[in-house]
Amino acid sequence: MGHITDSISNKQTDMKEHQPLGKLVIDAKGTEKEIYPRTSFPDKKQVTLNPQEFEEAVQRISSLKENASVGQKEAIWQPILDKPNKPFTFLFLTDVHYLSTKIEYALLEKFLTTVRETPNMALVTGGDDCDNFNVQLGKAATGVYEDPFEAGFQARAWRQRIGELDKLGKVGFMTFGNHTEWSYKGGIDWSDTFLGDMNCPILTSGGLVHLKVGEQNYDVAVTHKYWGTSKLNPTNACKRFLEHEYPEADIVLLGHTHQSENLQFERGGKDRIGIIGGTLKLYDDFARKHGIGGRAGYPGHTVTVWPDRNRMTSNKFFDIAVQDHINRLN
Repeated sequence: MGHITDSISNKQTDMKEHQPLGKLVIDAKGTEKEIYPRTSFPDKKQVTLNPQEFEEAVQRISSLKENASVGQKEAIWQPILDKPNKPFTFLFLTDVHYLSTKIEYALLEKFLTTVRETPNMALVTGGDDCDNFNVQLGKAATGVYEDPFEAGFQARAWRQRIGELDKLGKVGFMTFGNHTEWSYKGGIDWSDTFLGDMNCPILTSGGLVHLKVGEQNYDVAVTHKYWGTSKLNPTNACKRFLEHEYPEADIVLLGHTHQSENLQFERGGKDRIGIIGGTLKLYDDFARKHGIGGRAGYPGHTVTVWPDRNRMTSNKFFDIAVQDHINRLN
């Protein structure tokens, strides 16, 4: 009578994976035959799972998605100057909330036209380019009633508006906003979908831009929001962003809170500029109703840098800044 060479343990046997119970010697020559448990399901699918293959697949997909994404965390901006030896000015345009019924369209037109027509001038954005309210899982913020056009129309229209300046080399960089991030709840990356063919860098989680003007380099740190926001000290978040993320930055730009403050200060023996950029949503009563503030922070902050010496200045008042800029060009 034959004998079983391997011990059989019910606890160690995985019936679901069709593991053999052991081997049986079936003749005097020592020929062995695997023994399997009797089953009512002889064609049960056998599962194969290789963790290493899964890991390799995830890494491959991550690489593909990274290469296909428009986002970057660091960039170089070398504006082409109409007058190379003269100062360069850029407008910090943040929290536009485009196609909301609550924004000042005449002011937006003024900003875009002035940037387009003024030599040695460009703009950068700080997020929340569109209002982008939408309904999610049957829930809706009251902001949806302020947006006559759906989120997709808003984004396409804004892409065309900002794209006109981008073609002229008048857009330095763009970054994310919490309003546009809402699209990702539906699996749509707003920046990849609508800004993928822009010429300028898209900093989809904020970052550092090396602005090179003439012989000078100016580091610009930008993000939509950062911890340390304060109603009494709006640019406090700019200082925290500088200290904890980009201590080398000369200029720090933030949005989100709809406050408006422009501060020139010193840190680490260097002159710095910090700006909380206000908003175009000047007719929004949300802040008033929730005790946040009586009026929205006025937009239009500018920064001017010089190409021949390391000098920079900022201005909260757009009209005055533009006139000063034009005077410097002459």
